[in-house]
Amino acid sequence: MFSDRAADMVLRARRREYDGWLIVGIVFLSSALSIGTSNYAFGLYVEPLEETFGWTRTEILASLSFWAIGSLTAPLLGRFMDNYGARPLLVGTMALFGVSLVLRPMMTELWHFYALSFLQFFAFSGMNMLPAGRLVGLWFPKSKGRAMGFTTMGNNFGGLTVPILTGYLLAVATWGSAFVVTGILAFAVALLATLFVHERTTQSVASSQGSESSTATSSLVGLTVKEALRSDAFYYVTAATALGSFTYSALLPQISTHLLDQGTEDASVVTLLSLLAAFGMAGKGTFGYLAERFTARIAMMLSLGGQAALISVIVAYPIGIHLWVVVPIFGFFFGAYGVLMTLLLQENFGLKYFGSIAGLSGLVVMIPAFAGPLMAGASFDHLGSYGPAFMAVAALFVTAILLLTRVKSPMQRLAEMSQE
Repeated sequence: MFSDRAADMVLRARRREYDGWLIVGIVFLSSALSIGTSNYAFGLYVEPLEETFGWTRTEILASLSFWAIGSLTAPLLGRFMDNYGARPLLVGTMALFGVSLVLRPMMTELWHFYALSFLQFFAFSGMNMLPAGRLVGLWFPKSKGRAMGFTTMGNNFGGLTVPILTGYLLAVATWGSAFVVTGILAFAVALLATLFVHERTTQSVASSQGSESSTATSSLVGLTVKEALRSDAFYYVTAATALGSFTYSALLPQISTHLLDQGTEDASVVTLLSLLAAFGMAGKGTFGYLAERFTARIAMMLSLGGQAALISVIVAYPIGIHLWVVVPIFGFFFGAYGVLMTLLLQENFGLKYFGSIAGLSGLVVMIPAFAGPLMAGASFDHLGSYGPAFMAVAALFVTAILLLTRVKSPMQRLAEMSQE
């Protein structure tokens, strides 16, 4: 009897691990497709759209401003996830993303393009950060740093693969066909999520009465939204992550141009960017592990400090063989930032209302999303280089580190009180 029970427990543990990795693998794919299409492959469509419709470069690039919609809808999507679970959110947003792509060959007016871009970015946070945070926390409570690192590697994987697929389709077919194929892939990921994503992490949850999402939520630990908003930690964490997000808007888009302006050859810049992306994947896994060992707060401080130091080296010495070391290592620290944002919120506020809290915290990211490109553009136009803007961002990273030193985890205090 005892041996049968032990064998049954082993089988259940193995099944749990298999289900967990399958589920986060689906989130990996959703992140790869959404970010790879919206960020990395977008530029490949610019010239074909110019040639087809006669739209100006400014009119086409203006569609990216709808990115802010994703920040505005994140609290709503997060609340939906807290109430109904990650699966309906992931399925719905991936399906909406697919619709926004497959309808693009039917566009005839600029406003059609903007309306479909609105749909695309409306669903954005529901395809990556929000479901990743909840599902990783549920399925990997003891190794969520490493699991989150793997899941967010999808961002980099999408950056490496989706542009290749898009470029091939543009070469052998049309821009409309490229959008349709990408949309079909989004529907395929939505189908996978429908079939395999669930939150029944234990037999007790699976056999409990009530809906899967409500049962899972009731078993989670974490602060309520009101409790989070009353804590100093929420504002320190939100401000620090907002300052850190300048890495996406002021640094990454301009690094290649800065190196080219300073005299680095085109072929070298392309290779350096590929190395940056590859080392970014390694950074996610490594810093996820460090977050488990030393807390996400300390890991985030290390990530920001590394970025600040290395971008300063790039500004001071923009040409030379040292770039083959400096740029990849910058990518290593830069890649860590994406995974640590989510882990930092989980560490301080728990999982029970993670979606709502993460959505509210993410609203502030609109500021660097708008200000970062303006800062970089003004630096180049008035000072002749992106260097001053890069140094200003390095100073913002140092400020973020100082803010993080003030964070006292509410979840840690709750744990200490429960032990007394």
